[in-house]
Amino acid sequence: MTDRPVVIRPPQTLLDEPRRRLSHGGILDTPAGLFTVLVFEHQSPPARAEATPSWTVYLTEPGARHAVLALARALPAPDHSVHFVACSFGPLPDPGRLVLVVQHRDLPHPRTVDLRTPPPRGGAAVSWLAAPGPLPGTGTEPARAWHSGLLRTPSLVFTHLEANTVGPDTLATPEWDLSPHRPESRPRPLAADFTPSRLLHGTATGGDRFSSYDAVYAAPESGAPFTWTCAPLGLFANATTAGVAPGT
Repeated sequence: MTDRPVVIRPPQTLLDEPRRRLSHGGILDTPAGLFTVLVFEHQSPPARAEATPSWTVYLTEPGARHAVLALARALPAPDHSVHFVACSFGPLPDPGRLVLVVQHRDLPHPRTVDLRTPPPRGGAAVSWLAAPGPLPGTGTEPARAWHSGLLRTPSLVFTHLEANTVGPDTLATPEWDLSPHRPESRPRPLAADFTPSRLLHGTATGGDRFSSYDAVYAAPESGAPFTWTCAPLGLFANATTAGVAPGT
């Protein structure tokens, strides 16, 4: 576990067939443990809206009977024939000994990523417009905030923003409240703004020890500024993208 996200694996394509493609958008060691996002693309027909249990994602040591199951959050974009699945695993003592396994009913067989070996060479079907990083502060904040970068497909951009407490009950205060009864004058604890790109899907989750926000945007046709914001900590990070032309 680290104070900022560290890239263990860059984005990688795990399955590339004429009508389906599966990639991971980088495997990160973060203040909350390992994190990755899966990108499942269908050419046609559009990918079905599915419940999270249809994806099984876990880490295991080869030959072991036990596994660490991911907390998975699905963000479907059926109009673009894409599913994003954000996967959080929690703290792990030695991720370099593990294998990541992905199972889904539309995959011909499970896909694996062996974290014990160097990453393979070659390009991936998805890429970062901006690399993962922290929301920088003084280091004395009661929580750490970080983002997973800006991950692009030909027509979409995905990001994950998270804050993790460094002490008990830090995120149990009103400014971290995610309920619909939160006063309108109080901003959401975590936000991501991609101007002028259009937000297609945004999901906020949280608990006593973490708060997170996952978002999917239409990819901009030209350069656009992006800002990640953590209002309770007064932290932010900026990025300027080179832009993504749909269909590239």
